Amino acid sequence: MPNEEEAAEAFGVLADPTRIAILRAFAEALDQNDDWSDDPMPILSFSDVYERIDADSTSQLSYHLEKLDGTYLRQVDEGWKFTFAGESVVRLFLSGAYAGSVTFEPVAVEGRCPFCDAEALRVVVDDLALLYECNDCERRTGGMHVTPAQVRGRDAESLLASANADRATLFWRFRENICNECGGAVDVEFHDGSAAGSDVKWTVRGRCRQCWRVVHGPPSIWLATHPASTAFHWDNGIDARTFGFRYLLNRLESGDWRTERVAPDEYETTYRVDDAELRLTVDDDLSVLRTERVRRNSALDT
Repeated sequence: MPNEEEAAEAFGVLADPTRIAILRAFAEALDQNDDWSDDPMPILSFSDVYERIDADSTSQLSYHLEKLDGTYLRQVDEGWKFTFAGESVVRLFLSGAYAGSVTFEPVAVEGRCPFCDAEALRVVVDDLALLYECNDCERRTGGMHVTPAQVRGRDAESLLASANADRATLFWRFRENICNECGGAVDVEFHDGSAAGSDVKWTVRGRCRQCWRVVHGPPSIWLATHPASTAFHWDNGIDARTFGFRYLLNRLESGDWRTERVAPDEYETTYRVDDAELRLTVDDDLSVLRTERVRRNSALDT
């Protein structure tokens, strides 16, 4: 695990605007780089850096480069280049993620409130969570995480689209054992939701071993972007990449998406569109074991 003292020392290095300016200069060089070499990371010499920032003297620049070297920059024969930490932290700065909350005016959207059934839904952003709020009963649902950069300059439609794409990517990466935050390995486990009073029988919780990011939801949402599901929905006129929160909730409430335990370590998730069904059998780490498409006989199922 990371050491708190080492982390405090590393973050303390950034507490100087000149050092942030140096890292930004490397980001600008990377943005302008059109070299398709094996190592696309640009190298800036001492004079290159000096020309790009407002430093009082060469000795001052040398001092700041020395502080950044090792953690955020790596010195090579020709000059300096980004480390992974250097590129990551400057992108955090450029995106404005450190700046906290952003302003987003509530926007009315179509749909009924799941609590009072009123057609009075609107989209709000509160503490960087995108939520559906009922204008009548004032209750909220949703809770999709959004970033400051994601909210800025977007209208409600494009913000919802970006949040939906984010959610699909999030579950896909976690299902593939890749944390979307740090790239670390992920552990997943099934939980009996009914034991906790949930209307959803089975849920899956994923947790990154490195950064502790947690993702949870019904198996049908985890598996919605599996190739078999994507192809099935596409063949039935539905683009799985655009599933919105309300669509997902409606599918779960209607029973069109459901999961059952079929063996001690196996679960079957079913997707239904009209009289067509897709059944995915997975093990307890969400690896797909079998897929099956069937046609339901609506006369026999009523």
